[in-house]
Amino acid sequence: MVLQWHQFGFPWLVTAVHSLGGIIGMRLLVATGHFKPMHLDRQQKRLLWIFSTLYTVNIAVSNVSLHYVSVPLHQVVRGTVPVFTVLISLIWRTAPQGYSWRVYASLVPVVVGVGLATYGDYYSFTIVGFLLTLLGTVLAATKTVVTNTILVGGYRLKLPALDLLYQLSPLAFAQTITWAAVNGELSAAWAFVRSLQSDSNPDGVYPLVMALIGNGAIAFLLNIASFTASKNTSALAMTVTGNVKVVLAVVLGCAMFNITLSRLSTFGIGLTLAGGAGYSAVRLNEAQRIKDQASKSIV
Repeated sequence: MVLQWHQFGFPWLVTAVHSLGGIIGMRLLVATGHFKPMHLDRQQKRLLWIFSTLYTVNIAVSNVSLHYVSVPLHQVVRGTVPVFTVLISLIWRTAPQGYSWRVYASLVPVVVGVGLATYGDYYSFTIVGFLLTLLGTVLAATKTVVTNTILVGGYRLKLPALDLLYQLSPLAFAQTITWAAVNGELSAAWAFVRSLQSDSNPDGVYPLVMALIGNGAIAFLLNIASFTASKNTSALAMTVTGNVKVVLAVVLGCAMFNITLSRLSTFGIGLTLAGGAGYSAVRLNEAQRIKDQASKSIV
């Protein structure tokens, strides 16, 4: 919304605002006594710094790739994140028991549905752009697997969701604001803000400021929800949810900007939502089956 309504075309600064929202929000929770951060040793802090770098590089590669490929192609390739999540989980043995054929089958409509929902110009791309988009997809899957591993106790951490947000927000802010300064976004954004103010409209910048503040606050709440969900579910479930989020964003964007969906896009949205529901049903049934078998073995 910030990018569309206010022509604020500075994605790195928007990401920095999201991180700043996390910093301010967590400091408020600490100040009011609702949260007490864990003490981390030097090695644990080093691991978090590496993870925050992965987070920043993932955003960087995604942003750069958009300069070389069309948005529809970008969304289609990114829609395969669940597939790479499965591969990474199996290779790293974060899912040593593997997945059933029912899980694999439920991923098909989730991936295909995103492609149909975002259908458009798939042919405007370069080889470099396609490879960067593919790399960004692998990084996104890796980030999700690592996040889940950290939250459930891997890498000697086992951080609660709020602790992870508390520790990561300053690192992510420092990295994104530095990159914004290096690539010229910071100076360009300052010039843009100054252009909003004029003698006839001296308060022209305030709607943008309020929008950014609201954006940061919403991002803080969504990060809490995301980290909490990641701690209590699997990395694969998070990527399936991410695909569902893409199609819901398409629906919301069409509603807000009066865009009419094609029949193909509508079918793709329905297919993705059905696939997400199917995946949830399969995983719930498998979890219940394991629970029943455990109960029988105890008896």
